[in-house]
Amino acid sequence: MNKIFQILFLFFLISFLTGPPLSAQVSLRQTTKQDQRFIDEKLANEFYRNQDWESAKAMYLKLYETYNAQHYYNYYFNCLIQLNQLDEAEKSARKRQRSTKEVQNEIDLGYILMLKGDQKKANNMFEKVISDMPADRNQINQISNTFRTRNLDEYALQTYEKGSMLPGVNYAFNLEKAGLYQMTGNYSATIDAYLAHLTTQPDHLDVVKNRLLSLMSMDIDNSMAELIRQKLLIKAQSDPNVLLYGELLIWYALQQKEYDIAMIQAQALDKRLGDRDFSVLELAEISLTNSQYEVALNGFNYIAAKGQNSIYYFQGSKGALKARYYLAIENQIADKEVYKKISDDIDVSFQKMGFNKETYDLAIIQANIFTYQLNKPTEANSILNQALSLPLQPNELAHLKMYQADILLYQNDVWEATLLYSQIDKSMKNEPIAHEARFRNARLRYFIGEFSWSQLQLDVLKAATSKLIANDALNLSLLIRDNLMDDTTGNSLRAFARADLLTFQKKDKEALLLLDSLADHDRTLSLKPHVLMKKAEILIRENRQAEADSIYALVFRGFADGYLADDALFRSAVLNEYQLNNIQKAGSLYEIIFDKYPASIYAAQARQKYRLLRGDSI
Repeated sequence: MNKIFQILFLFFLISFLTGPPLSAQVSLRQTTKQDQRFIDEKLANEFYRNQDWESAKAMYLKLYETYNAQHYYNYYFNCLIQLNQLDEAEKSARKRQRSTKEVQNEIDLGYILMLKGDQKKANNMFEKVISDMPADRNQINQISNTFRTRNLDEYALQTYEKGSMLPGVNYAFNLEKAGLYQMTGNYSATIDAYLAHLTTQPDHLDVVKNRLLSLMSMDIDNSMAELIRQKLLIKAQSDPNVLLYGELLIWYALQQKEYDIAMIQAQALDKRLGDRDFSVLELAEISLTNSQYEVALNGFNYIAAKGQNSIYYFQGSKGALKARYYLAIENQIADKEVYKKISDDIDVSFQKMGFNKETYDLAIIQANIFTYQLNKPTEANSILNQALSLPLQPNELAHLKMYQADILLYQNDVWEATLLYSQIDKSMKNEPIAHEARFRNARLRYFIGEFSWSQLQLDVLKAATSKLIANDALNLSLLIRDNLMDDTTGNSLRAFARADLLTFQKKDKEALLLLDSLADHDRTLSLKPHVLMKKAEILIRENRQAEADSIYALVFRGFADGYLADDALFRSAVLNEYQLNNIQKAGSLYEIIFDKYPASIYAAQARQKYRLLRGDSI
């Protein structure tokens, strides 16, 4: 027994000294094999990416024969096709088909036969795959995807069509078909499939929205957006009981800034359901914020017309007053009676709703009317002081104070005005109202000829979060920079800035004299379009619309590449539409804006107005 023990001890001692145990050796061999597989696979992939088909073929064949994995076979098979070794590919496909009986291999075999010119036999194989397809959604997807990998899109579509009709599947594959249609460039069918998907999967509304957004991102000439618009309109009108189509149309219209279409559809849904007052009101507010005053007025009036039984009646009435005022300003209405009527209606609203924090924004509009249309700045300031006593938020109080600063500037109390602008800027730091106050202060300094100080502030504001502020800051900055480059003395720009201030203060006769003098004597080319635009503004206030329109034409024809061209075009179009009753000319001008100046801030509005003037059915 002791001798046996000694022998065993010596055996284990020798094993310990000479190498790892047997189990460890087996594990080591497995690790080495895995490492070799990883190296071979990496090398094969590298050959494949570099299109070294012969080397890739050899490596993938080795991997396939060693591990019998489908993905190695797929790569090997693709290499054979790339090398045009079709006989070997057919032989491999038949062998793989016999060993696995997978549908993919049948499609691969049919594909090789097609490449070899035996289209009839290939078609028979493809059709048999589809006819024998099981009623299993995952397998249907797998078969269709295999067809797609071979660019057999028609058979991929047939797979989905047949699959959707198989008993027990209960799925139409519309989302998948939409992807196929999109790949083949059939965008009409793509959109139809997305919309059809909603009828069976209404909870996929966000998915469809994202897919449509993806389609619109590919749009180059606006044809895609127009196609989607037409499809949605047809669906919303032909299937009015499917509310998702109406909601999707509203969403789409807002994406395209087609607020008029959104409003029409929102009201149509409300008339059908009777519970969409808030949606219409919200859309009217969005339209007002985006300077779509006609659409906003339509929405607010729609709510107000429901009478005081509607919980949103007062909001509709208040919004309509605001929209009326902004619309009159945009349409360059010079008739004081129009503004007086708005002011009187605001007084009536105060009687009905009270003068409180819910109506203080009407006080701002009334103050603006008193100041700039009726030349009663003292009464305007009195209204604003009354509003300042209300329990308002800091941001709201800042707005009131800024309008007070404007009145001070209107009254030529420049230093009190700049002090108030500065206070607002500091107290509301980093808020949008602070950017607005800073811009108005920069404009004031420009008015009085302090161009360097003004330019510094404007250059900061060009990156403001508000697009309107950034655009205004950029335009004023360019005016200062361009004209100081042409005339380093700054005399011409100083004279124009003075005329600009006089125009702001409604001292039109003095401003016109100064502008006419600049037009006759100044030779600074960069200043000329600005002089013309300012003169047209005054002429409109004097009811000399035809003369103003001629001046706008001088700007957009003579300075077509300048940054005032689209502004002049839009103002001329509005003037012809609302004042000169030349609808045809207005439509032509709107068309030029969105066609020649697609990046203009007026482009979306011009497109909408053009469509309305043309009488498009929306």
